[in-house]
Amino acid sequence: MIEPIAASAAAAVSMDAPAAGPAASAEESAAAPGIRPRPAASTEIHISAPGQALAGGKQAPAVRDNSDVDDSGLPDQAKDAIKRLRELRAQLERKLQELEAAKNANTGTPDQKRVRIAVLQQEIASLGAAITTTTATLNQAIRDLSSEQQMLAGSLAMH
Repeated sequence: MIEPIAASAAAAVSMDAPAAGPAASAEESAAAPGIRPRPAASTEIHISAPGQALAGGKQAPAVRDNSDVDDSGLPDQAKDAIKRLRELRAQLERKLQELEAAKNANTGTPDQKRVRIAVLQQEIASLGAAITTTTATLNQAIRDLSSEQQMLAGSLAMH
């Protein structure tokens, strides 16, 4: 029979084998063979934004298959710009998820939280600027194409 450990024990224990006899104290039980002490403090685990999305049952933004772009018949410069736009949008989505997680985090000091949020906001601004530049590159690349090809490029860029 296993005797309950006294409530005043400093550390919780887990058992791999039967406990010591009924006369054993909490300290003796913790040192007994087959019983290992478990730290009283909890362990902190940080999950990335894609991991959080998967844990929540949602699919994380994944690397997209660009075969539709490759098969489009558009000039290489337009194809490259469309692929880059897709990549930048996926990165932006991940950074926005990270920002939301950082705003809701209860870890670290308030100063650490502010710094992390500021860094993420800067990264988001940089991604926005890169999207603007890449969109301009795409517009330049499709300027001399037929209206059908321009609509195709726009459609591919939006998906």
